[in-house]
Amino acid sequence: MYLKSIEIQGFKSFAKKTVMEFLPPQDGHFSITAIVGPNGSGKSNISDAIRWVMGEQSMKRLRGKRGEDIIFGGSDSKGKMSASTVTIILDNQDNRAPIEYDELVISRKLYRTGESEYIINGNTVRLLDVHLLLAKAQFGQGSYSVIGQGMIDRLLVQTPEERKSFFDEAAGIKEFQIKRHQAELKLSRSREHMEQADLLLQEIEPRLKILTRQVKKLEQRQVVEKELRETQESYYTTIWSSQSSSLGDARGKLEITNATYEVTNNELLAIQEELAELAQAQSRKDVFAELQNNYQELLNKKNSEERERAVLQGRLQTEYSKAGKHNVTWLENKISTINQQIKKTEKNAEQMYSQIVSLEKETQGQKERLSQLQVERTQLQGSLSRLRQIHVEKKSEQSLWQLTGKRAVQAILNHREKLGDIPGAVAQLGKVKREYQLALDVAAGSHLSSVVVKDDLVAERCIKYLRDHQLGFATFLPINKIRGRMIPHDIDEILTKKGVHGLAIDLVSFNEQFDNIFSYVLGATVVVEDIATARDIGIGRVRMVTLDGDIMETSGSMKGGYRRTRNYGLSFSDSSIEGVGSSKEQENKIEEIREDLEKVRKEYEEMEISLHTTRATLEVSKEKNNLFESQKHEIMAEKSSLEQELSLFTMSPKDYDSVMKDVTSKKEVVDKNISQIEKKLENAQKKIEEFNSEEEKKQQRVFDLQKEMQEKQADLNDVVQEKNNKNVTIAKLETKLEDLEQEAYLELHESLPDIFARTEVRVDLEDLENVQAQIQKLKYKLSLIGGIDDEVVDEHRETKERYDSLSTQLTDLNKAIEDLVVLITELDGIMKSKMEKAFKEIKKEFSRYFKLLFDGGKAELSEIYGFEEDEEEIDDMLENEEENIKKKRKKKILRGIDILANPPGKKISNIQMLSGGERTLTAIALICAILHTNPSPFVVLDEVEAALDEANTVRFTDILYELAKKSQFILITHNKATMHAAGALYGVTMGNDGISKLVSVKMR
Repeated sequence: MYLKSIEIQGFKSFAKKTVMEFLPPQDGHFSITAIVGPNGSGKSNISDAIRWVMGEQSMKRLRGKRGEDIIFGGSDSKGKMSASTVTIILDNQDNRAPIEYDELVISRKLYRTGESEYIINGNTVRLLDVHLLLAKAQFGQGSYSVIGQGMIDRLLVQTPEERKSFFDEAAGIKEFQIKRHQAELKLSRSREHMEQADLLLQEIEPRLKILTRQVKKLEQRQVVEKELRETQESYYTTIWSSQSSSLGDARGKLEITNATYEVTNNELLAIQEELAELAQAQSRKDVFAELQNNYQELLNKKNSEERERAVLQGRLQTEYSKAGKHNVTWLENKISTINQQIKKTEKNAEQMYSQIVSLEKETQGQKERLSQLQVERTQLQGSLSRLRQIHVEKKSEQSLWQLTGKRAVQAILNHREKLGDIPGAVAQLGKVKREYQLALDVAAGSHLSSVVVKDDLVAERCIKYLRDHQLGFATFLPINKIRGRMIPHDIDEILTKKGVHGLAIDLVSFNEQFDNIFSYVLGATVVVEDIATARDIGIGRVRMVTLDGDIMETSGSMKGGYRRTRNYGLSFSDSSIEGVGSSKEQENKIEEIREDLEKVRKEYEEMEISLHTTRATLEVSKEKNNLFESQKHEIMAEKSSLEQELSLFTMSPKDYDSVMKDVTSKKEVVDKNISQIEKKLENAQKKIEEFNSEEEKKQQRVFDLQKEMQEKQADLNDVVQEKNNKNVTIAKLETKLEDLEQEAYLELHESLPDIFARTEVRVDLEDLENVQAQIQKLKYKLSLIGGIDDEVVDEHRETKERYDSLSTQLTDLNKAIEDLVVLITELDGIMKSKMEKAFKEIKKEFSRYFKLLFDGGKAELSEIYGFEEDEEEIDDMLENEEENIKKKRKKKILRGIDILANPPGKKISNIQMLSGGERTLTAIALICAILHTNPSPFVVLDEVEAALDEANTVRFTDILYELAKKSQFILITHNKATMHAAGALYGVTMGNDGISKLVSVKMR
């Protein structure tokens, strides 16, 4: 092993990164490198850097006061640095260092903040690891690997005791000393732990004896407790089974009633829908008017054709041969009289027609009013039916509320008329789908029973009312004070994730005036499918509730588990009631609608009578009109006949024949037209009759539906009452069952369903009293045994475990102490053996090198021994007592090393009497002897030969060349003779910037 290179950056004057490489071994010799340079250039900083990276902790040896003194402090041209780093790389191909690397890289870093670290081959290690590794490689920071001129002086002026530590490392026992020190520390800690464990054991043992006696007594009552538990399990499971069966039957009956309710309600809704369609259908006035107009047009055409036929018939009846019986004057007078009759008849007909039109308008208005009254009556009947149903349901709901124990809330709602504007409880004001009901109930929590009031004044009156009447307490939410909660900005991203059903507030239907109330109650709660979905979103990110009622708060807390499904209690409904009011308000509203309905019925009957009267008058007017029209037609026919007869008197026979033929032809056409018109009139009359028949059927259907609706409503009210009664019965059974489960859990600390699942023993219902008496006897028997704390067993077990653990620890500690004592003894033996062997060799070589350097003389090393008392603990277990007997004995130990040196021709009794040069040569001889005996991989000598003359320097370099066979040397020197012995030179310079720089020269 040898030093391949050293890298310095930020250490003292080496501000810039500086790398110094050393020559490898050649021709069986390790390299000798000299570092030269003027005073103050930073040469010795290199040896300080090597000493520092090898773990030196003394700032005095590094020529500093504080840790930051070794970091480059800056100069005129460069600022101070924040850290100092030194790295040495050693060749380890001979595996002298016990690591699996061909190179050993050791680095040390120090920051100006005071933080430092050691790194070996890229791994951060402890200082102890560095010391131990270097000790195994036979060199270290505090030994002879780095030797300065000050160490040369100290080596001789030290006391024998101080000098011994130097020889310990020189003997190669540093590794064993470190191990022995660690073993002593472990031994000391083990003895401390042993004392503590022994004290705890003495403290626990009496308590363990007491607990053992109590446990034995407790075992006696376990037999009784087992019998008691078995009896209780049989008792509770029998009652639970009976009540569960009753509850199941009640729920089955309720399901049948619910099915009947659904069927009856659907039938009622169908009737109401059909009635609404019939009542609210568009008026068929236009259809009837079209039919009437069509009939009237056909009738007018028939009248016109009949007039024409009468004229033609008159012409045919006139015979030319009878012309002598009449004269022209008589005909003209007769025609004039007929014209006056025609005018009078037409005037009467016009007056009657105007009267008919007026009566028809009146009839149509009355019909429209009847339709409106029919719609109003149907709507009022529907509203009355719904309110009655709501009233019945609210009465049942009040009984359920009383059953759930919300006495204060119910009291407020029952007296809301005198307390103020109170819309209701939160649970009453919201509507949710059945699939979200459990999730929303859990999300709202205790706020389900909070009472919503108009303002804080109403809330104050309610609180005072509860206090004055001692009705308990309730939570009030004033609409004018409650503010909604903020919604997180990233809620849109959360709502798009799979398994998210939406914000809780968006899944509740409520009146917009309660926006802030429901925002306050539900906040930003998100309804999700399950806990897995909540975990994907991130528990704690937002408040979430699952469909099963498990809730995750923003704090990260999670609450969930099994929840019993109940058919009553405070819960959001799946069919909310708009405008919830008190029972009195509902009754007033029902009475008000009933009065309005009675008014509409009365007006409807009066309108029907009026319509019949108007229709009768209209029929009479139409008959008169028909009579006038008939008279008019007869007179017109007579006039036409007379006019034709008058014209024939002036006509020639030839013209007469032509005219008669034409008249006959026209009469045939008119007869044919009249026949066709009469058929059309029959069809039109038939359509009018069919229309009237349909209207009558429709009217009759409305009456039938109204009667049927009333019957169905009565049936539905009966079903609702039956349903509510069964709900109350189920609620009572569930309450009893829940109380039984709670009682059983308090007694047995286990849920009744679990007990029922594993218990087969049941008792007859008739024997329950006997079983209950047996339970009381067993409890009394337990009380006689004594009130021993049930935790005694746990405490006994814990105490016993602790006692056994401490006993085991004592055994383990005794074994560890014995092993450590053996280890220390073995290490002492190894160190003693190695020390004796090394000391003999060093002593021999010291004498030889002393003679070489002084060219004669005598030098010797001597050991100084002393004695000390050694206390050895011996455990002697006596029959009647336990004590430690300490035996004291004398132990011989090595105290120090003394040096005797006599240069040629001198006899010196004290080494302090040597001159400076003589002391230097003596110290060099001692160091060379150590290096020869236990060579270090490399040695740094910092101006150790500075006090030698040229001749002695030459002798020194000869010895270095000899020692170079075993160790690599790095010399910091000013001596030219020493430079000549080096294979390479490094020059250290420093400019005006205060930074050290290197210049290298290979001497060969």
